[in-house]
Amino acid sequence: MKKYYLLHMKSLALTMLCALLSTSMVAQTITGVVTDAGNNEALIGASVFVKGSSVGTITDLDGSYEITAGADDILVFSFVGYTEVEELVGGRTTVDVAMNVGQLLDEVVVTGYSSQRKRDITGAVAVVDSEDLNEVSATSFTQKLEGKVSGVQVSTSGEPGSGSAIRIRGVSSFQNNDPLYIIDGVPVQDAFNTGLNPNDIESIQVLKDASAASIYGARANNGVIIVTTKKGKPGRTVVTYDASFGIQNPIGQYNLITDPAQYSEVVYRAFDNAGINIPAEVPYAAGRGQIPQYIYAGDYSGYPGSNPVNEDNYSYPDNLIMRSGATDWWDEVFDPAPMTEHTLGISGGTENARFNISAGYLNQQGTMIHTYFERFTLRANSEFTRGKFTFGENFSLARSQGTFQRGGNQSEQNTMTQILKAQAIIPVYDITGVNFAGGKANGLSNGSNPVAIQFRSQNNVGTFYKILGNMFAEAEIIDNLTLRTSFGVDYFSNFSPSFNFPSFENSEPTTNNSFSEEHQSGFTWTWTNTLAYNMNIGDRHQINALVGYESIKSQGRTIGGSLANYFTDDINAWYLNTGLADPGSRNVYSFGGFSTLASLFGKVDYSFDDKYLVSVTVRRDGSSNFGPNFRYGVFPAVSVGWRLSEEAFMNDMEVFDDLKLRVGYGVTGNQQIPGGNTVDRFGGGPGVSFYDINGTNSSLATGYALTGRGNADTKWEENKSLNIGLDASFSGGKLNVVLDWYNRETDGLLFNPELPGPAGSASAPFVNIAKMQNKGVDIGINYRDKFASGVGFNFGINASHYKNKILDIDGTRTSFFSPGNGRIGQTGFSEIGGPIGSFYGWTTDGIFRSQAEVDAHADQGGKAVGQLRLADLNNDGVINDGDLGTIGSYHPDLTLGINLGVTFGNFDISTFWTASIGNEIYNYNKLFEVFRFFNSNVSEDLLDRAFDPTTNPDGDWPMINENDIFSENSTDFYVEDGSFLRAKTIQLGWNVPSSSLSGLGIGSLRVYLQGQNLFTFTGYEGIDPTLSNFNTRGNSDQRGGFDYGNYPTSKIVMFGINASF
Repeated sequence: MKKYYLLHMKSLALTMLCALLSTSMVAQTITGVVTDAGNNEALIGASVFVKGSSVGTITDLDGSYEITAGADDILVFSFVGYTEVEELVGGRTTVDVAMNVGQLLDEVVVTGYSSQRKRDITGAVAVVDSEDLNEVSATSFTQKLEGKVSGVQVSTSGEPGSGSAIRIRGVSSFQNNDPLYIIDGVPVQDAFNTGLNPNDIESIQVLKDASAASIYGARANNGVIIVTTKKGKPGRTVVTYDASFGIQNPIGQYNLITDPAQYSEVVYRAFDNAGINIPAEVPYAAGRGQIPQYIYAGDYSGYPGSNPVNEDNYSYPDNLIMRSGATDWWDEVFDPAPMTEHTLGISGGTENARFNISAGYLNQQGTMIHTYFERFTLRANSEFTRGKFTFGENFSLARSQGTFQRGGNQSEQNTMTQILKAQAIIPVYDITGVNFAGGKANGLSNGSNPVAIQFRSQNNVGTFYKILGNMFAEAEIIDNLTLRTSFGVDYFSNFSPSFNFPSFENSEPTTNNSFSEEHQSGFTWTWTNTLAYNMNIGDRHQINALVGYESIKSQGRTIGGSLANYFTDDINAWYLNTGLADPGSRNVYSFGGFSTLASLFGKVDYSFDDKYLVSVTVRRDGSSNFGPNFRYGVFPAVSVGWRLSEEAFMNDMEVFDDLKLRVGYGVTGNQQIPGGNTVDRFGGGPGVSFYDINGTNSSLATGYALTGRGNADTKWEENKSLNIGLDASFSGGKLNVVLDWYNRETDGLLFNPELPGPAGSASAPFVNIAKMQNKGVDIGINYRDKFASGVGFNFGINASHYKNKILDIDGTRTSFFSPGNGRIGQTGFSEIGGPIGSFYGWTTDGIFRSQAEVDAHADQGGKAVGQLRLADLNNDGVINDGDLGTIGSYHPDLTLGINLGVTFGNFDISTFWTASIGNEIYNYNKLFEVFRFFNSNVSEDLLDRAFDPTTNPDGDWPMINENDIFSENSTDFYVEDGSFLRAKTIQLGWNVPSSSLSGLGIGSLRVYLQGQNLFTFTGYEGIDPTLSNFNTRGNSDQRGGFDYGNYPTSKIVMFGINASF
């Protein structure tokens, strides 16, 4: 292969040399200047080449060029974002060209194994180009899509290096709803782990409906996102450098009490309103406003003016003494944090050989202490053409590492929730100033010191490697018939160590240390072969046909283990064979799996007279995830387009430049179910079989038992989608409008209902029994113009509305609970006629404000003045399970993305806003902030907002009461309006004039100042209304909209530069 490559390169070089010599024999030097037709500014780096040859160059800092060409040669001028120009040299020695900004409808976009003109697309396809992507600086390309595409929802965590959860046109499955990603032809199912540098991306296409996405068949149920990275272009070699430097601050914070005296008042009211005396073990037992000076294990001492403590009577560590204080745990855990990113690229080539290489580095420190993310990326691609043969490759390598919030998002054990639990009376450190303090004394929370949690996990550094790429070759067998083969690979390796330290200071202490580690790896190869034929019959008929075969194999393995009682916490001793615990207590596990997919597909696009368009697609997939009875599925689609603007009856209407009606219908599938679902599964080990095969009746022995039941008849989920769309262009392409209405119905939803008791403890298999619908509208409007004064203006808005509805579950039941619940019982609920993942609980009807209201209300156990009044929805006079039901939904009524930009001279200013209207959030944090759950800290607003019949009769929160029995029940008190409007970015940029760069060797230089998330307008009382849907991955769409210990988003102020040389 190496010899062939060297031979090819030598041959290519010889060919280029001969071309140059032969041209020079009959040619002369041609010079000229390339400018923007709109403002007459020079275009720097525009490509100029002799058509049909390898002779080419690019324009310099003044837009000037020099090239050798003959009188019969045609010069081709091209520049990103501009319409290509061809000029015959003739007898001229000077050829000046003014280029026009390209019409968006004439651009060519990738739509799945092929490309076509945007104006000819008949499906629902959205394009986000590099200009739009560059408006937002982000660590992940998925973050850059937020608000950019109608019908696409993006939820992002504030954690360093975080990816995003993306939903296209709602939720269509009880299982995984992530879209399929295609990166330079390589399929990737999980965008969290692409390792892709966003600065390497040229454009993103989003295939939203089945007529556009069905070419990907069984994996396209949730839509497809196609990512195309930057490629080399003919002309002079160009070096680019992009850098940004920013400071991050949390967008909000918990509003918790930081004064122990204020908390003392809360405790006093809680017991006083309950009519009971404050127990002696409560740290505020000495009376209202009395704070102990010292806290130690199990007791308190030193009330000012009554019984001061003599420190000499205590020794450390026999009695753990801690000075009380006013600890602001949020300030202790969060700090402003820097982030920086650098990308260096080099690209260039000729018409026959092009290349692009880039290297990137990202360092994002977390606003939460001891969290960070660091990423190194390397990407290379090249393409070579020899006659009718072309071959090339795209490869990327990424290495990332970081530490994150201990316990992850949405967990009672994570650091964010411990901030809620830790009272301000607890200091960060004990009296030595070295050891961590905690809530070990009686009456304090069972939470952990959040600073200690993060400090002790700072060396639990996860390391991730990613290799992604492909090699391809294509040949034009005969005119217009092209054969292409591509082989892609996707490899990842993820290592996660975790050392757990003793936590003697906690009320629920851990006395031993332990260590665990896990290594995951996966490898997927994809081999794709296509045959494409393009044919024009006369001037009115155009046919593009494609057939292909694709095979995919994925395999993965996970291995891990844990062991306790290490003699040292030194990181060099973090191995599974160095702990001192009994080796028999070592927990070692491993598991893995593989899957294969074999596919045939075809597509035909037909255009008649540039007015009538038809596209037909079909794909047949065979998946190893299913049994032999239903292993294969067929996914067809058809769409038609009618360009009304070309009809004779529209000739007198000069309003439209282009007007096209689109209708599409298609079927896509979903094969994402756990491996092994088609067969019964068994597990082994002591305690699994629960059968004493030794006959002693006093001990368990190793055995096997059924752990999961299989279903050989599981088949594909089928998503049937109807899309009706309208594309309109006005004023020479300045104004463009896209309107789509859709109806998506998913039939045969994969669901694993509970098995009856006699079936045993084995998990239920997935069966195809449910049905779901999504109806909605997507609207996109974009306007761009440049006035005679040279001032440019652009405005865009995209809006989306959808309604999700469950049509059927299993033919018998009408509802089911979402997996997982918290301290307050079931909170997630789905029922026929409603959306997936509604909030579940009691509806409240205000607060009991008098004994008369208590007496007049239905029979509600434990009802009392100041407590929540539950609504008697079924009017039976009793508050019971019959009054439980839906109390809210996280699905929005409307989502918006709005951008506005102005350019004047070398300056530009732009702003981008996102909004969500009508969605609700389950603010689970209120359990701690309002109800002092587990003796947690509480909101600083509690004393002002809690109802009190004497001092605050209009309070909108329940009365502070130690015996409140409704706090641990799911009610709509936790549900809030999550609507918001946010300034996602505000940016000011300056393109340094070329005259200022003359002689510096710099082709172009742009500097900018950008602010992200600077303003948020919302009625939501939590930290951030955008965080609640971040964990919607896998089947967690059944529990969307929960705000529970999520890492906060950051406000970012950033300075950046973009330079070319």
